[in-house]
Amino acid sequence: MKTLLIQFGLIVVPFLSAFSQSRVSLAPTYWFNYGNYAYQTATLHADPATKPYTVASAVGLTARYHFTDTWNFSLGVLYNKNKSPVLFPGMIKVNLITNFVQLPALLHFRSSTHRLSPYFSAGPVFSFYKVVSNQVKTSLVLGAGVDYRLNDKLSWLLEPTYSYLLYNPADTTFEQFINYEAYAFGVQTQLIWRF
Repeated sequence: MKTLLIQFGLIVVPFLSAFSQSRVSLAPTYWFNYGNYAYQTATLHADPATKPYTVASAVGLTARYHFTDTWNFSLGVLYNKNKSPVLFPGMIKVNLITNFVQLPALLHFRSSTHRLSPYFSAGPVFSFYKVVSNQVKTSLVLGAGVDYRLNDKLSWLLEPTYSYLLYNPADTTFEQFINYEAYAFGVQTQLIWRF
């Protein structure tokens, strides 16, 4: 009986392991965004300050679970660095730099099994701002790009994205936000290694 169990384990465990591993992939990720959010602030005692745009770069690692050859789900951990000019009255410009961690949780669709295929993504991205009272901001992301399969294990993804930030700053007695825009256009690239 003991020998039979060992033989069963030697046959089944590698098979199950290979099956599960073929569904998992890892990808180093780079994501560039332009726009993110822009606004003007007006205070009781000053002219409006303007934040016209934001440039953001994020790097990290993304893990995927492949349900089929065309559908998969990914969860990533990205370190993001935002740089925004803030223009004050009198032509004074200050660069505002913000660092935070992002967790994209996206559903993906690869429309064919050909070597080169259109690739679509959608889902939320959670941004964790430690310096702002541990605030979490959520964005909704849509992406449409191409996935090029280099071989059975590696593919390269290039995907333009559109993000909408589900956050609006609250006006206070001393500060009001004017012309607030909460969207970004970007492009992400990944080298996907399937186990």
